[in-house]
Amino acid sequence: MASNVTNRETVRDAFATLLGTALVGSGKPAQAVYNYKVSDFQGQSPVVVVSSSGTGRGAAAFDKTGSDVYLDVWIFVLYSDESTWGEDDAEDRIDLIEKTICDVVVDNNSNATWIDVDYEARSSVDDVSVGGQGYKRERIPLRFMVMNSV
Repeated sequence: MASNVTNRETVRDAFATLLGTALVGSGKPAQAVYNYKVSDFQGQSPVVVVSSSGTGRGAAAFDKTGSDVYLDVWIFVLYSDESTWGEDDAEDRIDLIEKTICDVVVDNNSNATWIDVDYEARSSVDDVSVGGQGYKRERIPLRFMVMNSV
């Protein structure tokens, strides 16, 4: 059987790799980037998660020319550790990580995996508990246009 359309996993993995390079390492703003949803960060913070959010496989997919792949990028920053890390640190870090993610989007608008990437809508911020810890969380919805095999 021929492979006609792009697997969403391919896009998710490629984008998570780009984010890992930009965000994780000495002097960079995140501790980890995951290409799947994680139920417990084991105390890590900040953490970025790239997860699948749907696919648009309209007429272009059936014509075997292209599809839209939707991913959500989630930023999780520990709200406070009640000693050296405070609410102001969480706010500053989530802002820096969002800016860095936007830089990755702009710098990688097209590549071997997709022909275009853009924000699908504005991001949203809320507070959640993960593994019993309070985190500030931001969701960034992205749309990737991919070419299918012909």
